Amino acid sequence: MCLFQAFCDGWLAQDTDKARFMNQIFKHSMESTHSERIEKELVDGQGFISCDSYAMAAAVDETYIIETDHKAVTVELAGNCCRGMMVVDHLEILKKTHKAHILKKVDLEKFKTLMMNALK
Repeated sequence: MCLFQAFCDGWLAQDTDKARFMNQIFKHSMESTHSERIEKELVDGQGFISCDSYAMAAAVDETYIIETDHKAVTVELAGNCCRGMMVVDHLEILKKTHKAHILKKVDLEKFKTLMMNALK
């Protein structure tokens, strides 16, 4: 199930219109993690992991960020194996001056609070 199963259950079970709406949005994604193909791709168990939520939390309250990397990135558009995936340029092959802030470590308790408050 979800990486923070108990948190996800409580987050989506709040008795608000926002929580019911979010539950409908996440339902398909969470169910799809039970397919054989997706299970092979997962690193830390089944469940929907919303990377966008981490990015939005950083935009709302950057104090929840503990550690970041500053790297050039690109999106693989022509690949057969990872089309549409972001590729991080750890080797600085791209020679880009514009770089992305990549979250490496965050305060999970602050993140949970932000997420809970978003659905109130």
